[in-house]
Amino acid sequence: MRLQAIEHFITIVETGSIRSAARTLGMSQPALTRSLQQLESDLGVVLMQRGVHGASLTLAGTTFLARARVAQSELRKAVEEAKNAITGASALLNIGLSPVAGSLLLPEFVTSLHLQQPRTRIRILQMPPSALLSMVRDSAADLAVTQRTRANIDAGLQFRPLLDIQLRIGARPGHPLAGRRELRELADSLWLAPTAPGISDDIISQSFAAIGMPTPVPTVHCGSNAVLIDLAAVTDMLVPLPPQLLRSCVASGKLIEISLSKPLVPLIVGLYIRANSVPTPTTKAAMQIIVAIARRLTLSGELRSTTPISPGKRTRASIG
Repeated sequence: MRLQAIEHFITIVETGSIRSAARTLGMSQPALTRSLQQLESDLGVVLMQRGVHGASLTLAGTTFLARARVAQSELRKAVEEAKNAITGASALLNIGLSPVAGSLLLPEFVTSLHLQQPRTRIRILQMPPSALLSMVRDSAADLAVTQRTRANIDAGLQFRPLLDIQLRIGARPGHPLAGRRELRELADSLWLAPTAPGISDDIISQSFAAIGMPTPVPTVHCGSNAVLIDLAAVTDMLVPLPPQLLRSCVASGKLIEISLSKPLVPLIVGLYIRANSVPTPTTKAAMQIIVAIARRLTLSGELRSTTPISPGKRTRASIG
């Protein structure tokens, strides 16, 4: 099996037909067809059905495509690392962060990585957990720091738990439910969620399920804490936030806390990487920094605190 044939196959998929792929690759259609046929012969399966309207993937082709893209990405990284070792060119780190992880790690992570590897460029992908896992699996992200989830987990991913967080509930000042102490009293509220639609294992859903109540359907889903906080500040929607971030919002007068007598279900945040993949030196450095930050945050005890947050001295926190 030739790596070039795999590249040919991926190009056919991305362009939609052998004719378009041949044009993109600068080769003849018969030569590209022979390359695809040889790949199918080597694999012993039919990858694509060819017709007058183009080429479409078979079930085997769909399965092979996911791994082929990972292999292509790994090869490109190997080439990039080899060139960087000679030229000293900068590396690019693609890191996925859930809203909660972003509020806890940034900007310390960026500052620390820049000090260790000044030439490294960082691309931050901040979005809901389920989207981040797909990006790690497909090699679009080198790693992701996000909550542990039951959605879309398979043998292609490896998870390392880092943080055990007690999320708190934020609301606008003067909210009609201010002063409520029981989660069941918030059952009919409108909720903001950092998860994607259709994901049922977010902390609010788990917490309501833990007390035997139907889980509320979030009104708004968004992958940015900044947007969630801005919405909560001007509406009656409620938002779950990590304690450090909510404390900053309370100190600034933007939000108040609805302090519950019984805390929400703890949120487990950890590091996702592709299984059976060798991390690049930059990825290794990033992982070490993330683990160090997580260890310090855990030792502080602040992430598991349930002491009610009241207005006080303003603190610094990222809400990106």
